[in-house]
Amino acid sequence: MKVRDLAIGISLLTFTLIPNAGAREWISTDGKKLDAELVSSEGGQVKLKRATDGQVFTLPLARLSAADQAWLKEQPVKPAAAPKAIEGPFAKLITGDWALSERDGLPFSFYASKDLSAEKTYPLILALHGKSTNNENGKQVAGWMKTFTTSARYSKNPCFIVAPLAYQPFGGTGSGWNDKPGVQTVDLVKELIKSLPIDKNRIYIIGHSMGGFGTCHLINTEPRLFAAGVAVAGCTGPDTASSFKKVPLWLFHAADDNIVDVKSSRELAKALEHSKECKYTEYPTGGHGVVGKVFDDEATHDWLFAQGVKK
Repeated sequence: MKVRDLAIGISLLTFTLIPNAGAREWISTDGKKLDAELVSSEGGQVKLKRATDGQVFTLPLARLSAADQAWLKEQPVKPAAAPKAIEGPFAKLITGDWALSERDGLPFSFYASKDLSAEKTYPLILALHGKSTNNENGKQVAGWMKTFTTSARYSKNPCFIVAPLAYQPFGGTGSGWNDKPGVQTVDLVKELIKSLPIDKNRIYIIGHSMGGFGTCHLINTEPRLFAAGVAVAGCTGPDTASSFKKVPLWLFHAADDNIVDVKSSRELAKALEHSKECKYTEYPTGGHGVVGKVFDDEATHDWLFAQGVKK
């Protein structure tokens, strides 16, 4: 495997350069020089130990001169140790694909890479679907949820994803996330936290339509549980604004939505206009299906995964 592949991070599999003994002169792209010993190079980052005082620096591979990058390509590599396997009641769901399960009457789909390690912690994304007559577990995993599992995005932001199914009795519209399915979902999330290496400071909730309303509702009922939320084409009223002064929320809606009136999002956004933590984006067109545009945007992913990160 070449260092070039490391720089673009196309896989969660990590390779580490075997450092050569002794220091050498390194030159950055802006001409600065440093006598240092190579410590490691992985994931597009190079770690160097300065010869004069032993201080260690981490630099982006792209900051090094072409000659230094060429030298690194010639160095031998060794595979890093295999990740420590995650154990427990949900371990069988860690397959590298969407796995189906059920807990206390709540069907859900679950996604996690087999390369995740029990020695690290990862964000958890709770994804809530919109109103549907579907009762088949797995079909609630819409295209917008799958934007988190593309190889490029998942390599950048490895995480656990859970997508519960709000069962609709007799094929009808049934109850939403503000009813029994919401309670069951919160219980499921808390059980996942107990059993998996989840970063408790980075639990995110996202949803579309009924799921957007559910996102806001569950943040209101469990404000200490979530680090941030993204609600698309559906939200609670302005009377709930105080909750989002503690939990960052990004609202999205299309002005021409003929299923859920944009008025609700405008009213909540107005109530939050002085909050630095909350955002509102309104598209002139896109209708109720604007959710695809929202989650195809890299900015949405960057914002979400930045929430709750310790600085």
